[in-house]
Amino acid sequence: MEEYGKQDQGNKKVNKPKTFPIPYTLGVIKENITISTNADSKEEIINQAFKFHQEGNFLEAVKYYQNFINQGFIDHRVFSNYGEILKDLGKLEEAEILTRKAIKLNPNYANAHCNLGGILNNLGNLREAEISTRKAITLKPNYAEAYSNLGGILLNKGNLKEAEMSTRKAIELKPDYANAHCNLGGILNNLGNLKEAQISTRKAIQLNPDYANSHYNLGEILTNLGNLKEAELSLRKAIQLKPDYTDAFFNLSLIELLKENYESGLEHYEYRYKRKRYICIHANPNIEKVSNRKLKKGEKLLVVSEQAPGDVIFHMRYLLPLKEQGIDISFCAPNKLHSLIKDSGIHDNPLSPEECSRLTEGKWIPLLSLLKYFSISPQNPLINTPYISSTQMLKDKWRKILSKEKRPIIGINWQGNKETETSYKGRSIPLEKFSKLLEKNDIRFLSFQKGFGSEQMEKCSFKGNFVHCQDQINDIWDYSETAAIIESCDLIITNDCSLGPLAAGIGKNVWLLLRDIPFWYWGLTGESTFWYPSMRLFRQKERDNWDPVIERISTSIQQELKITRL
Repeated sequence: MEEYGKQDQGNKKVNKPKTFPIPYTLGVIKENITISTNADSKEEIINQAFKFHQEGNFLEAVKYYQNFINQGFIDHRVFSNYGEILKDLGKLEEAEILTRKAIKLNPNYANAHCNLGGILNNLGNLREAEISTRKAITLKPNYAEAYSNLGGILLNKGNLKEAEMSTRKAIELKPDYANAHCNLGGILNNLGNLKEAQISTRKAIQLNPDYANSHYNLGEILTNLGNLKEAELSLRKAIQLKPDYTDAFFNLSLIELLKENYESGLEHYEYRYKRKRYICIHANPNIEKVSNRKLKKGEKLLVVSEQAPGDVIFHMRYLLPLKEQGIDISFCAPNKLHSLIKDSGIHDNPLSPEECSRLTEGKWIPLLSLLKYFSISPQNPLINTPYISSTQMLKDKWRKILSKEKRPIIGINWQGNKETETSYKGRSIPLEKFSKLLEKNDIRFLSFQKGFGSEQMEKCSFKGNFVHCQDQINDIWDYSETAAIIESCDLIITNDCSLGPLAAGIGKNVWLLLRDIPFWYWGLTGESTFWYPSMRLFRQKERDNWDPVIERISTSIQQELKITRL
């Protein structure tokens, strides 16, 4: 059965196959298993194969299953079990073929419908996955595994409360079902109920100490709770039980980097490319990836950006030392960043992802892997001087427009993009919280918020306190022009989003508001950061409580912001 303590999400849809060939072989079968026509003998062999399957001896199980099929004895359980093995091996399309064969042979076989639901879930076909799993429950109403799997599918669909109810039903039917307790912990973690999530996951470990997913989930929950020491131990236990556990290595890297163990952290951070969920690279080059060796002067190198725009802005500075070393660089980045990249002197001719795919010479490296390439650390930032700029024309334009304001201008951003909010919860701040800054400070706000979250401006109590040209600024999406607007602000106050590195990369004073456990860039302590000398960090001391942070900022504006406007 499929377990859903952690979820793999995708978007690939697979059409139903019309034929059912045997799609996959584990090695060469050197011996035949003679199957008698006697019904008891067939049951004995199926049971033996299933025993090997349960023990994780896939090779022996497949020998039995394949020989059974090759000798012409058709049994829906064989196809279903064989499909489950292929699913566990990541052969999802082949697993779907065999599982659908099982259902064709016996449409009322609940196990096959449940297994098909798990396969379709991993393929990203959530609608059919839910239908198949609910069919299994209809056929077998007390099917605890199906309820647990349905909880995972509903979690992937974002229906967290329904997912919780379904998983609790699985536990009600089977109280000692370790996987369901693990899955419930994952769901509760997503709901923000961390205390109960920890209890449920520890129950799963008590019931089955050797289940790597439970230790992985506990590591994630403990990280969210701020218990990083025990979280690291849990992740290392998951890796001990499952040495190829890429997600555990990746989460371990985030803890190591937060604790400023950059050498090991950056090494493990490379596991981001091995994860099934990794979809953030902006192109897939057809040339060789850089190995661990250093490049020589004159070599061709394609740097491919990854992750969100803020990450590209943050890390594109490392193209500059590559250029100084005489490396022949091409840079692939999203089109919306090209003007900023060119105006900042990072690269004269950035490539689109489509242009990148046509390159046939040289090697390539992901942008964030330059940290490992250069051995970046707090002791070796390599470059933390301003590296971002706009054109003089744009800077003059906005200096003239904003000079009409008679009060200090503070640029603000409060909301992260909707997609990132699912994985980096708690970084956003309700706009209304900023009203506190107006109680004792005679200032004007300038909103840099775009899209999701900007609707809060219409309902906030201080919408009359934004700059007179705010409507004009709302229509500007170009990053280079945004950089020019930043230049004319007196201060930038923002949540952890792209505005922070954009403004700090210019050298502007930036006050960054961080949740209790921030993204790894910012470490765990201190008001300053080695990445940007002009940035000041305001850390949340209690999860989801921004009031003390805003109060500290209000006081700091009074005490430290000495502004004389011309």
